[in-house]
Amino acid sequence: MKLLQIINDKFNKEKKIISLFREKGALSVELAKDIRDIGEVNRSVFNKLYSKGVLERGGGETFFLNEQGFMKHRMDRIKWAMILMFTILAILILISRS
Repeated sequence: MKLLQIINDKFNKEKKIISLFREKGALSVELAKDIRDIGEVNRSVFNKLYSKGVLERGGGETFFLNEQGFMKHRMDRIKWAMILMFTILAILILISRS
């Protein structure tokens, strides 16, 4: 149960950062905002989103939300969740046949 709480907390922190960028209108290179203008963000989550291409540098110390990168990040997460789900299902089927 603790693992689910950790995962949920991580997703909530990501959603908070995404929401902050949307609220501030930082959605393109031209509209990129200084990270200090975005608000309080969890630095490790910010760095992860940046490394995944969800957040991109607009120039200097400005950043913006790359909506296409965000959608790819979400689809990758869904893909891995489905792989995990089907793996667990296959293991349960094999166990039940034994």
